[in-house]
Amino acid sequence: MPARVERATVVTVEGRPLRVLESEPLGRYTTFRIGGPADFLVRASDRETLELALAWGEREGLPVTVIGGGSNLLVCDGGIRGLVVAFRTGGGEQQDVLPFECEDGAILMAFPATAPLSWIGHRTSELGLAGMEWAAGLPGVLGGAVVNNAGAHGGDVGSALVDVELYDLRRRTLVRWTREQLAPQYRLTSLKALPQPRGYVVLQARLRLQPGDPAKLRAIAEANARWRREHQPTGPCAGSVFKNPPGTFAGYLIEQAGLKGFQVGRMRVSERHANFFLNLGGATAEEALTLLEEVRRRVAERFGIVLEPEIEVIGEPKG
Repeated sequence: MPARVERATVVTVEGRPLRVLESEPLGRYTTFRIGGPADFLVRASDRETLELALAWGEREGLPVTVIGGGSNLLVCDGGIRGLVVAFRTGGGEQQDVLPFECEDGAILMAFPATAPLSWIGHRTSELGLAGMEWAAGLPGVLGGAVVNNAGAHGGDVGSALVDVELYDLRRRTLVRWTREQLAPQYRLTSLKALPQPRGYVVLQARLRLQPGDPAKLRAIAEANARWRREHQPTGPCAGSVFKNPPGTFAGYLIEQAGLKGFQVGRMRVSERHANFFLNLGGATAEEALTLLEEVRRRVAERFGIVLEPEIEVIGEPKG
């Protein structure tokens, strides 16, 4: 099968060049490997490119959707109208820790939204800073993790968060939200509650970390990453599909309903962890959504519990 040829145009924005892709399949930008095309897409790994992309979108009168690492995300088969900005670290780029400050014995450290979540978990542990070791081995980047209040192993971003720097797309200004304004709850924040396309982009987050023993923290981070490798599937998936209901686990309920291995088209409930759905290759968003709704229906029928999706669905159905 011949390689797909990118349709790219270089435009000039505020005197600087910007590479814009046309009709770009969004399956290339999500861990599900599913999604119809964006009318236009810009890959941005730094604030300058992001701001150029936003300025171009405004100039062209386009709605703008910003995505991060593409985990926890299902893009519909019709794709996304307007401009999509994939704001993430480019392949092979190295992360570095930004300057920090001390407060009441804790360390306040700033990280860019493009920083991979797993890297933060490992790097802070190596530095002897506790609070993010739960993130080792997780997919995605910090910006998306802040929006979703991502978490694992009893920890989450909201527990360490001090504040976030946001770009206000409508006013084209920088704003700062405190943890209280973000109001993190279990897999939810006030940012996530906003309708798409959201009017804000996470640029940076400050985390409050506690000094600890580097050897012990490294061991915890490595154990967390190893647990994920041993208990969760590899391959195209979006992480946990459903939130855990109070007092139980979504994966347990799905397994007890006899749905491990259950399949719709090219989408399957993982035999390894029932709260993970796998794209077997060539799956559509319609198949993923059909599988999701059928699993919800059968669990509700069996246990009287209606599972709430953790993944975010964006875009339009195929016309």
